[in-house]
Amino acid sequence: MPSGWKSKLVRAGHGGLHPDELEIGSVSGVFGVRGELRLHLHNRDSQILEEGQDVVLIDPSGERFTARLRSRSGAGRRVIGRIEGIDRRELAEQLVGVAIALPQAELPEPVDGEYYLDEVIGMGVRSGDRVHGRVIAVHTTGPVDVFELDTGAYLPSTAENILSIDRSRRIIEVAEGAVHAL
Repeated sequence: MPSGWKSKLVRAGHGGLHPDELEIGSVSGVFGVRGELRLHLHNRDSQILEEGQDVVLIDPSGERFTARLRSRSGAGRRVIGRIEGIDRRELAEQLVGVAIALPQAELPEPVDGEYYLDEVIGMGVRSGDRVHGRVIAVHTTGPVDVFELDTGAYLPSTAENILSIDRSRRIIEVAEGAVHAL
């Protein structure tokens, strides 16, 4: 007899994150006894899920499911979510660690000074005339994302370090001394 959260959602194949999708966060825990979830969103201030949004859930094996997810603010900086059809704590517990993705076409255009993390992959990093390399990975470490460069150096993405990001020219201008070699 099928049970669990997988039987409550629509299967959407296998293969993990697709090239036209962006991971917006993950399920980090459960909240209460009625199936609510604690969400780790890469942009906690985004309101894209507040009215409810069809999302793709990707489990650690790469299996994909579509679901309707709605979020709300919790205590402090917490974000609480509810997935339609998940109404018990036992089902919600099985979702911990599942990635949440959206098609990039459904995401709002970033405002000036903002960018999506996937956009920086491949961008050149420089300070003045000095070229530091290209971003090959982004590591989400908590309060500060860290850009890994193809030269083996790292760039913490703080407002003090990043002076500008030119999305059209694909260049990140950084403060002198912002890039750190290992």
